Formats: sequence, structure tokens, C-alpha cells
Amino acid sequence: FISDMGRLPYVINTMSGAYLAEVFYSADDFASYDSSMMFGQRNYSNGNTDWGGFSSAGTFNFPSSLSPLKLSCGWRGPYMSVSNNKFYDAWGNDWNIYSSSDNTWNGTMTWQATPALGKSIFGIKTLGKNNQVDTGSVEWFNEDLPFKFEKNNVSCELNVQIFYKDTSVTPAVYLPLDETFMDYVRVAVFSPYITPDSNSNDNVKRILALNDNGSYDIRITPSEDAGYPHIEDDVAPYWTGVHSVLLKNLSPGIRKIYVYGFKDGSPVSNKFGSDVLTVDLKNGTNVVNVYLTKGL
Repeated sequence: FISDMGRLPYVINTMSGAYLAEVFYSADDFASYDSSMMFGQRNYSNGNTDWGGFSSAGTFNFPSSLSPLKLSCGWRGPYMSVSNNKFYDAWGNDWNIYSSSDNTWNGTMTWQATPALGKSIFGIKTLGKNNQVDTGSVEWFNEDLPFKFEKNNVSCELNVQIFYKDTSVTPAVYLPLDETFMDYVRVAVFSPYITPDSNSNDNVKRILALNDNGSYDIRITPSEDAGYPHIEDDVAPYWTGVHSVLLKNLSPGIRKIYVYGFKDGSPVSNKFGSDVLTVDLKNGTNVVNVYLTKGL
């Protein structure tokens, strides 16, 4: 589900016991509710805006050829089999839902028997055979057991190795990027993100790892990218010089990668970008080599 939709499930159905409806219904069930959930191409149409590229020489923009950027994503479910449109625990009782108040990790998350519509589902909990909240020691079959799954599908790491073309020798060779060629480097990773209510015209989101003269940062806060999929919210970049960045805690699935940068000065020089690469992130470490060959 996360690989296809770019997010965790939402509470979007009011039928009793169907709070996990998104994981066991088919796309046809939601076609009239939200046609964007169908499988297809999703766009990132951010235009030629600046993405963290300020320097003493001014603003540095993405090339217009990246607008719109497209990613294949969407429903390929159902992802779970149930009967009679209801999903029970092992004792035939309804699950309690672990949801958030504002769809961010910073929100207050509480277990609810009937969570409000539109909230993200971060986990489920069985109250055991007795179907009640226990305050003391009970038999194993009456224990309240939670299953939080916000981390279960974010075990991907992406190691991006960046190279530039050294034309000072013949024939030219590709070398790991260093400070003699670029001062400012950005690694943008795009992932699909399909909302269940068609509120977003921008169904592809991005994370951006920055390396500015040795200053390492990443831009993923909700205020900087409203609606960004919370499943990627704790991505942490680790840079090795300027030629390599390791991004941890990514979700799996098809992603697009774009790298660009420049040498600071007046005027700005060595403005180069890469091709837009497609990578299918798998659990574990994924390594990709990126070559800065496109003049900007």
C-alpha cells in the first residue's frame, strides 16, 4: 500500500469495523469517491521555483524540463483479504485504531475505537478476548496487544554517489564530485503521494538533501512542503564530502532522483544537473550512481 500510494492508510469509511477499508477494498470501490486513486501517472508541477538554492550570487532554479515530473503510482490492491467487508481481530472483535490528530508525526496520537474520518492509521490494537481495556495482569488471551506499523515499511536506505565530468584530461573521465567543482549540491528524491480526497493537484512530493559548503541540511518539514507524506518524515541525510549522500528511513517503491548544483561566485559557474533517474527502492541499502552532465 505504501509503495503504491506513498502514504499510510486513512480512515475513510463509516461502516462498523471497516476503518481499515483502504487496505481490503479494491480500486473500483473508491472510483466514484476519488478517481485519482486509480493507477496511472502522477505529476509534480512545481514549475521553475527555487528549491533551497540561495547563494551570494542569487537564486538557483530547477530547469523547466522537470515540470511536470511524472511518477507511476496508484492503487494495485486490495492488499488484504476479508469477508463481509469487515476486518476482525483473532477473537472476532473490532480493532482499535491508532491515528493522528493532524497527519504529522508531531501530532497527538491516540487509540480510538471510532476514529474521525480522514486521519492516518498508524497502528491497530486488539483488546483481547474480553474486548476491554485491562489495567492489570490478565491471562494471555485477554491482553491488550498493539501493532504499530508506521516504521515497518521504511527500512530502505538510498546511497547516492555523485560524479562530474573532468575535461582537463583527454579522454575526459568521471570523478567523484568535490569542492573544486561545486560548492552547493542538492539531491532531490520524488515519491508518489495520493490523497484520498482529491485536495492536492500535486500528487508527487519530494525530499531535498542539501550540501552547502559543508553545511548539511534537509528540507522536509510540513511548513515547507504542505501535505508531505509523513512516512518519509524522519529521513536523515548523511553526507560524505559533497560526492555522496545516504538517506535512511525511506519507504519502498518507484522513486525519481535528480541531482543538481553549482560553484558559488559572481557569476555562478559550473551549473550542472543530472538526468532524472528512476529507481525501485527495496528494503535494505540501494545504491545509485548519478552523473552531472546537463548544463543548466
